[in-house]
Amino acid sequence: MFEEEIELERKEGSGFGPVLLILLMIGLFVGGIGFVYFQSRQTVKPGEATSVIENKLKMAGPVSVTFYTGNVRLSAMNSPNDPHYKLLQKAGIIKISKATGDFVRVDLTPAGKTLLATFPDIKGVPLQEKATAYTLPLATRKLVSVGTVTKLTQEKFRVQYTWSWQPTQAGELFDVSGKYVPGFSTYERAQLIDHYGANYYHGPTAQAAIVLFKGDKGWEEVRAY
Repeated sequence: MFEEEIELERKEGSGFGPVLLILLMIGLFVGGIGFVYFQSRQTVKPGEATSVIENKLKMAGPVSVTFYTGNVRLSAMNSPNDPHYKLLQKAGIIKISKATGDFVRVDLTPAGKTLLATFPDIKGVPLQEKATAYTLPLATRKLVSVGTVTKLTQEKFRVQYTWSWQPTQAGELFDVSGKYVPGFSTYERAQLIDHYGANYYHGPTAQAAIVLFKGDKGWEEVRAY
Protein backbone atom coordinates (compact mmCIF):
# COMPACT_ATOMS: atom_id res chain seq x y z
CA MET A 1 0.00 0.00 0.00
CA PHE A 2 2.79 2.37 0.91
CA GLU A 3 4.63 1.62 -2.33
CA GLU A 4 1.49 2.36 -4.35
CA GLU A 5 1.17 5.81 -2.72
CA ILE A 6 4.79 6.64 -3.55
CA GLU A 7 4.27 5.55 -7.16
CA LEU A 8 1.12 7.69 -7.39
CA GLU A 9 2.94 10.79 -6.04
CA ARG A 10 5.79 10.20 -8.52
CA LYS A 11 3.36 10.06 -11.44
CA GLU A 12 1.53 13.18 -10.24
CA GLY A 13 4.83 15.03 -9.87
CA SER A 14 6.02 13.99 -13.33
CA GLY A 15 2.72 15.29 -14.76
CA PHE A 16 3.21 18.74 -13.19
CA GLY A 17 6.66 19.19 -14.77
CA PRO A 18 5.49 19.46 -18.40
CA VAL A 19 2.70 21.81 -17.35
CA LEU A 20 5.22 24.10 -15.65
CA LEU A 21 7.45 24.03 -18.74
CA ILE A 22 4.50 24.93 -20.98
CA LEU A 23 3.54 27.83 -18.71
CA LEU A 24 7.13 29.07 -18.74
CA MET A 25 7.27 28.94 -22.54
CA ILE A 26 3.98 30.80 -22.78
CA GLY A 27 5.32 33.47 -20.43
CA LEU A 28 8.48 33.89 -22.50
CA PHE A 29 6.45 34.06 -25.70
CA VAL A 30 4.08 36.67 -24.33
CA GLY A 31 6.98 38.62 -22.86
CA GLY A 32 8.78 38.56 -26.21
CA ILE A 33 5.68 39.86 -27.96
CA GLY A 34 5.40 42.61 -25.36
CA PHE A 35 9.04 43.62 -25.82
CA VAL A 36 8.69 43.74 -29.61
CA TYR A 37 5.51 45.79 -29.25
CA PHE A 38 7.25 48.17 -26.84
CA GLN A 39 10.18 48.56 -29.22
CA SER A 40 7.85 49.20 -32.14
CA ARG A 41 6.04 51.92 -30.14
CA GLN A 42 9.23 53.62 -28.92
CA THR A 43 9.90 57.01 -30.46
CA VAL A 44 11.57 60.33 -29.69
CA LYS A 45 9.36 62.88 -27.96
CA PRO A 46 9.77 66.51 -29.08
CA GLY A 47 10.97 67.59 -25.67
CA GLU A 48 13.64 64.88 -25.60
CA ALA A 49 14.86 65.78 -29.09
CA THR A 50 14.88 69.49 -28.24
CA SER A 51 17.41 69.14 -25.45
CA VAL A 52 19.79 67.11 -27.61
CA ILE A 53 19.52 69.47 -30.58
CA GLU A 54 19.97 72.59 -28.45
CA ASN A 55 23.08 71.07 -26.93
CA LYS A 56 24.40 70.27 -30.41
CA LEU A 57 23.85 73.86 -31.58
CA LYS A 58 25.48 75.16 -28.41
CA MET A 59 28.51 72.91 -28.87
CA ALA A 60 28.99 74.37 -32.36
CA GLY A 61 29.90 77.60 -30.59
CA PRO A 62 29.47 81.16 -31.82
CA VAL A 63 30.75 82.47 -35.13
CA SER A 64 33.47 84.96 -34.26
CA VAL A 65 36.02 87.37 -35.72
CA THR A 66 39.43 88.31 -34.31
CA PHE A 67 41.22 91.61 -34.71
CA TYR A 68 44.18 93.35 -33.07
CA THR A 69 44.70 96.80 -31.64
CA GLY A 70 47.93 98.60 -30.77
CA ASN A 71 51.01 98.19 -32.95
CA VAL A 72 49.83 95.55 -35.40
CA ARG A 73 52.45 93.90 -37.57
CA LEU A 74 51.67 93.59 -41.26
CA SER A 75 51.64 89.91 -42.19
CA ALA A 76 49.96 87.47 -44.54
CA MET A 77 48.01 85.97 -41.62
CA ASN A 78 46.77 89.25 -40.19
CA SER A 79 46.84 92.73 -41.63
CA PRO A 80 44.88 95.92 -40.99
CA ASN A 81 44.47 95.97 -44.75
CA ASP A 82 42.20 92.91 -44.51
CA PRO A 83 38.51 93.52 -45.13
CA HIS A 84 37.35 92.85 -41.57
CA TYR A 85 39.56 95.70 -40.33
CA LYS A 86 38.13 97.94 -43.03
CA LEU A 87 34.60 96.97 -42.01
CA LEU A 88 35.27 97.70 -38.35
CA GLN A 89 36.74 101.07 -39.29
CA LYS A 90 33.71 101.90 -41.48
CA ALA A 91 31.47 101.01 -38.55
CA GLY A 92 33.46 103.37 -36.31
CA ILE A 93 34.75 100.60 -34.04
CA ILE A 94 38.47 101.11 -34.71
CA LYS A 95 40.76 103.75 -36.21
CA ILE A 96 43.57 102.62 -38.49
CA SER A 97 46.61 104.90 -38.85
CA LYS A 98 49.18 104.92 -41.63
CA ALA A 99 51.77 102.14 -41.66
CA THR A 100 55.17 102.77 -40.12
CA GLY A 101 57.55 100.17 -41.49
CA ASP A 102 56.09 96.74 -40.77
CA PHE A 103 53.57 98.04 -38.24
CA VAL A 104 50.21 99.80 -38.35
CA ARG A 105 48.66 101.57 -35.40
CA VAL A 106 45.10 100.40 -34.67
CA ASP A 107 43.06 101.97 -31.86
CA LEU A 108 39.63 101.37 -30.42
CA THR A 109 37.27 104.30 -30.78
CA PRO A 110 34.83 105.31 -28.03
CA ALA A 111 32.16 103.42 -29.98
CA GLY A 112 34.46 100.39 -30.08
CA LYS A 113 34.96 100.51 -26.33
CA THR A 114 31.21 100.75 -25.87
CA LEU A 115 30.71 97.73 -28.12
CA LEU A 116 33.26 95.68 -26.19
CA ALA A 117 31.54 96.63 -22.94
CA THR A 118 28.44 94.74 -24.13
CA PHE A 119 30.54 91.54 -23.98
CA PRO A 120 31.70 91.38 -20.33
CA ASP A 121 33.32 87.98 -20.90
CA ILE A 122 35.50 89.22 -23.76
CA LYS A 123 38.92 90.26 -22.55
CA GLY A 124 41.76 91.54 -24.68
CA VAL A 125 44.73 89.18 -24.93
CA PRO A 126 48.06 91.08 -24.74
CA LEU A 127 50.68 90.12 -27.33
CA GLN A 128 54.44 90.57 -27.27
CA GLU A 129 54.61 93.44 -29.76
CA LYS A 130 52.46 95.87 -27.75
CA ALA A 131 49.28 94.67 -29.43
CA THR A 132 46.06 93.26 -28.01
CA ALA A 133 43.85 90.59 -29.59
CA TYR A 134 40.06 90.68 -29.36
CA THR A 135 37.67 87.95 -30.49
CA LEU A 136 34.12 89.14 -31.01
CA PRO A 137 31.21 86.66 -31.09
CA LEU A 138 29.06 87.44 -34.12
CA ALA A 139 26.18 84.96 -33.94
CA THR A 140 24.96 81.73 -32.41
CA ARG A 141 22.54 79.13 -33.77
CA LYS A 142 19.08 79.04 -32.19
CA LEU A 143 16.58 76.18 -32.43
CA VAL A 144 13.28 77.30 -33.94
CA SER A 145 11.27 74.06 -34.04
CA VAL A 146 11.47 70.27 -34.08
CA GLY A 147 9.87 68.68 -37.14
CA THR A 148 9.28 65.19 -38.51
CA VAL A 149 10.61 62.12 -36.67
CA THR A 150 11.44 59.19 -38.96
CA LYS A 151 12.13 55.72 -37.61
CA LEU A 152 15.27 54.25 -39.22
CA THR A 153 15.66 51.10 -37.11
CA GLN A 154 14.25 49.79 -33.83
CA GLU A 155 16.76 52.01 -32.01
CA LYS A 156 17.56 54.92 -34.34
CA PHE A 157 15.41 57.89 -35.32
CA ARG A 158 16.03 60.76 -37.73
CA VAL A 159 14.73 64.07 -36.40
CA GLN A 160 14.34 67.10 -38.66
CA TYR A 161 14.59 70.55 -37.13
CA THR A 162 14.69 74.23 -38.06
CA TRP A 163 17.23 76.73 -36.74
CA SER A 164 18.09 80.37 -37.28
CA TRP A 165 20.98 82.74 -36.61
CA GLN A 166 20.89 84.90 -33.52
CA PRO A 167 23.36 87.73 -34.22
CA THR A 168 25.03 89.81 -31.55
CA GLN A 169 25.47 93.56 -31.81
CA ALA A 170 28.83 92.91 -33.47
CA GLY A 171 27.25 90.35 -35.78
CA GLU A 172 24.86 93.00 -37.08
CA LEU A 173 27.89 94.77 -38.53
CA PHE A 174 28.84 91.61 -40.45
CA ASP A 175 25.37 90.94 -41.87
CA VAL A 176 25.85 90.52 -45.62
CA SER A 177 22.61 92.37 -46.33
CA GLY A 178 23.27 94.96 -43.65
CA LYS A 179 24.72 98.46 -43.73
CA TYR A 180 28.42 97.80 -44.34
CA VAL A 181 29.16 94.56 -46.21
CA PRO A 182 27.34 95.53 -49.45
CA GLY A 183 29.77 98.43 -49.88
CA PHE A 184 32.73 96.09 -50.37
CA SER A 185 33.95 94.65 -53.66
CA THR A 186 32.84 91.17 -54.72
CA TYR A 187 36.24 89.76 -53.76
CA GLU A 188 36.25 91.41 -50.34
CA ARG A 189 32.67 90.29 -49.65
CA ALA A 190 33.75 86.72 -50.43
CA GLN A 191 36.68 87.13 -48.04
CA LEU A 192 34.40 88.43 -45.31
CA ILE A 193 32.05 85.45 -45.76
CA ASP A 194 34.74 82.77 -46.11
CA HIS A 195 37.17 83.93 -43.43
CA TYR A 196 35.71 86.60 -41.18
CA GLY A 197 32.23 85.41 -40.19
CA ALA A 198 30.01 87.55 -42.43
CA ASN A 199 26.67 85.91 -43.22
CA TYR A 200 23.01 86.53 -43.97
CA TYR A 201 22.13 86.70 -40.30
CA HIS A 202 18.58 87.80 -40.99
CA GLY A 203 18.00 85.39 -43.87
CA PRO A 204 15.57 82.46 -44.01
CA THR A 205 15.67 79.76 -41.36
CA ALA A 206 17.79 76.68 -42.07
CA GLN A 207 16.68 73.04 -42.19
CA ALA A 208 18.80 70.25 -40.70
CA ALA A 209 18.48 66.74 -39.29
CA ILE A 210 20.01 64.65 -36.54
CA VAL A 211 20.00 60.87 -35.93
CA LEU A 212 19.30 59.82 -32.35
CA PHE A 213 19.47 56.54 -30.44
CA LYS A 214 18.48 55.61 -26.90
CA GLY A 215 21.66 55.23 -24.83
CA ASP A 216 22.34 54.65 -21.15
CA LYS A 217 21.98 58.38 -20.48
CA GLY A 218 18.91 58.90 -22.61
CA TRP A 219 18.70 60.04 -26.23
CA GLU A 220 22.05 60.70 -27.87
CA GLU A 221 23.27 61.71 -31.30
CA VAL A 222 24.61 59.01 -33.59
CA ARG A 223 28.06 60.20 -34.56
CA ALA A 224 30.08 58.90 -37.51
CA TYR A 225 33.69 58.01 -36.76
